[in-house]
Amino acid sequence: MASKWNFLIVDDDAEILEMLKETFESEGFLDDSTISCVTVTSFKDALALVENSSFDLLVLDLQDDAQCNSSSDSYGGEEILASLKQHQFTPVVFHTGYADKIKYLEGRFVKIVRKGAHAELTEAVRSSFGTKLPSLIRYIKEQQRQYLWEHIDHGNIAPEDLSEDGEVAYLLARRLASSMSSSSIRKFFNPHHELGSERIHPVEYYIYPPVSYGIGLGDIFLDAEKSEYYLAINPECDFVQGKVDNVVLVRCAPLNSIPELLSIRDLIANKTAVSNTKRGELRSLLGDNRKFSGMQAERYKFLPGTSFIPHLVADFQSLFQVQLAELSIPEKYTRIATVDTPFAEAIQAKFARYYGRFGVPDIDSDKLVTMLISEIEAELKGNTPSA
Repeated sequence: MASKWNFLIVDDDAEILEMLKETFESEGFLDDSTISCVTVTSFKDALALVENSSFDLLVLDLQDDAQCNSSSDSYGGEEILASLKQHQFTPVVFHTGYADKIKYLEGRFVKIVRKGAHAELTEAVRSSFGTKLPSLIRYIKEQQRQYLWEHIDHGNIAPEDLSEDGEVAYLLARRLASSMSSSSIRKFFNPHHELGSERIHPVEYYIYPPVSYGIGLGDIFLDAEKSEYYLAINPECDFVQGKVDNVVLVRCAPLNSIPELLSIRDLIANKTAVSNTKRGELRSLLGDNRKFSGMQAERYKFLPGTSFIPHLVADFQSLFQVQLAELSIPEKYTRIATVDTPFAEAIQAKFARYYGRFGVPDIDSDKLVTMLISEIEAELKGNTPSA
């Protein structure tokens, strides 16, 4: 289904406004999407629109002619950006003849293009939508609208059935959480993705940055002094119920320090082909079924790397405890991210299985094999030993 996007364009030059409006609203500018532009020549009016209306993209000039003679320390475009950051999230493209003056404002969601650079302006606008953030924000709003109007207001739920304070809000929160689950979001970003597919992107593993309401299962910490990573492994219910005085941490070694990868690095450094055996050893480690000689598969858990965490391997035999309060001291530990549901629970279950093993003495299989072979040899010679 084609989307309809709303742009706000601010420039005191009416001819430039008309040119930009015509460009953005032209058919095919954003594939099959439709764009509707609101144009404003007054920065004061634009400020009011930003505070009281919703747009999918802002294209801003830096200042108007009246401001050129003003004693103000900031430009009109800067003030609009500052106000925007206080009221809503919307990507911004500055389209100005003074691009050099505001280079410091440029970032992931703020692009700066010099007037007259038509191709760069087109690319800046399209790249803002390439992040899929406007689409995601629209998706969340649609989930909210659909649930409240179509399911709650006009559904089969009578008003008296959800009469207590907060019930509807709680249901909406749970509905939004479900619509933001890994499988649903994967389907949103890629309509051709098959639900139930187990192939994921590494960033789906984590909540980054971690939520602020307290330490819990799956939190990943960086030790400031040792520069080592650790994973909190206590059951989540203990954190929720306030039963944790000491947090059990699992040491996580960088993947580039693990033998399976080191051996491959050495082969490549010596310009030697990487064998299928070596590839298989590394693949087994990444697949949580480590088959390296003398290693227990259940003992290790691979944590995929992203832009904010390197590839890590958690070792369930490398444990220590830290007081809960100590983990909140920034000088000692930094909470980097949180392993998301259901991955955190799966790691905790793997940890429990590893320490829940029930060991028994092994049968002397070598001796038993020798005995059975001897019995067969004797039987075939017609000299079966007596019981």
